[in-house]
Amino acid sequence: MWEKLFDLMAKVFTLTANVDRHEKEIEILRRENKDLLEIIRQHSAKIDVLVYAVQSESDKTKMWVEKELAKFERWLPSGKEDKK
Repeated sequence: MWEKLFDLMAKVFTLTANVDRHEKEIEILRRENKDLLEIIRQHSAKIDVLVYAVQSESDKTKMWVEKELAKFERWLPSGKEDKK
């Protein structure tokens, strides 16, 4: 009977130690997760800035092309035949 009681107490102490260890590990993982989420947010913000810059540059290029086409169109004959 005493042996069973000692075995039970040993299991309780072992389980308590395991729970404490797991709680510490969980807290470490939560801190790491929080740090990783902050890094992800920072990179996401940088990506947003880069996407905006690329879109802006694309818009500038599109406007430049349209301007050049308009210049070129002015040089072309009207397409109407001259009546002589």
